[in-house]
Amino acid sequence: MTCIICDKIKEKKALIVYEDDNLIAVLPGKPAVPGHIKLMPKQHFTKLEELSDETVEDLFFLANFSSASVFEALQAHGTNIILNESDNHLAIDIIPRKENDGLNFLWKPKQLTPEEMEEVYNKIKDKTFAIGKTEEKEETKPEEEKEEVIKIPDEEKTNYLIKHLQKIP
Repeated sequence: MTCIICDKIKEKKALIVYEDDNLIAVLPGKPAVPGHIKLMPKQHFTKLEELSDETVEDLFFLANFSSASVFEALQAHGTNIILNESDNHLAIDIIPRKENDGLNFLWKPKQLTPEEMEEVYNKIKDKTFAIGKTEEKEETKPEEEKEEVIKIPDEEKTNYLIKHLQKIP
């Protein structure tokens, strides 16, 4: 099956606002609102789980940066960051929001019984126990198998938005 999005990426048939070796950010031809940005991996993926951890990190850093950029450039009142997993192509939509912009992302919440809520909770909790755990701790590996770890200074880990908020008088 051919992917129309992959074809457009290869042909550069879009207004590209950012591009690197793995990711691309474009202004879609039919935006939800002016300033709508669509971020995508250049390779064809349909689910977030298919991406490497590094690509996921880069994708969400770009989403954060794009959100802050469009927020500042267009004086938006906020942004929606929406992950779209589909048969077409994985994408993150950055949608700048302004009061009375006519967009409505509201849905009617479901009312679950306590039993249904407990069942859902247990299913999710059973799958999330491993978050943040590694298969084998580095300290327990023999010296010749240990990988060199490059430490990123804490100031480089600071959220992009926080850096900008600190600039506000």
